[in-house]
Amino acid sequence: MELHPALSKIIIYPIKSLDGIELDKASVSEGGCLLRDREYAMFNEERKFINGKSNPLVHTLRSQFDLVKETVSFKSNTDKGWRCFHLKDDINEIQEYLSDHFAERIVLLQNKTGRFLDIPDLGGVTILSTASLKEVSTWYPDLDLEESRKRFRATLEIEAVPAFWEDNLFSVPDNRIEFKIGDVKLFGESPRERCVVPTRNTQTAEITHAFPKTFATNRASTLPESSKLESHGHYYFLSVDCSIPPSETGKEIAIGDEVSIV
Repeated sequence: MELHPALSKIIIYPIKSLDGIELDKASVSEGGCLLRDREYAMFNEERKFINGKSNPLVHTLRSQFDLVKETVSFKSNTDKGWRCFHLKDDINEIQEYLSDHFAERIVLLQNKTGRFLDIPDLGGVTILSTASLKEVSTWYPDLDLEESRKRFRATLEIEAVPAFWEDNLFSVPDNRIEFKIGDVKLFGESPRERCVVPTRNTQTAEITHAFPKTFATNRASTLPESSKLESHGHYYFLSVDCSIPPSETGKEIAIGDEVSIV
């Protein structure tokens, strides 16, 4: 059966580790990422990231963004309502609010070229299929599609393909796959190895029992015949780290764009 993969979701995370926002289209920025994605990040006094890997309190903080007005709103599990701040004018107030939430001094820094990404040069965007998220959500009693989506935090989502079709977008280690979304060229660099973050409930930080083991067992048993995942050493991987070359800076991707392997 001939497949017609298409881009179905674009989700950026303006502040690294906090909630994402969906877009209809996005521009490629300098640094090979999507404009405004992980533009800000929270740091402690030792200039270490405050993220879900190191601090479960990240999961108890909700955020909303207005990219036109340049505002962010926060609401923790103990707040009675949303607190709205301007990202430039209210930076001191933002840092004070975050410091109170995390019970340590927090600095919010800005970088527009993707340096706050986990793997800046090889993982400007991450991509997977909706079908993969649906499949993974059947492996755990406390997961549905939306919770799976929030746990794995991919930037781009593909529809009209079977589960784990995105495995076609990476190869064996030290090799990459060229593909296009619309007229934007990307390279599938490697599968994304998962960390502790997907094991936690995105609202409460409660751990899902035996999450990595259950995931690896099911991932191995549902591996597409063409997948090269086995060559990467284990099965606790989901989504593909992709780089975008400098030649694509300024181009746009949009919902509905065709995804094609070159």
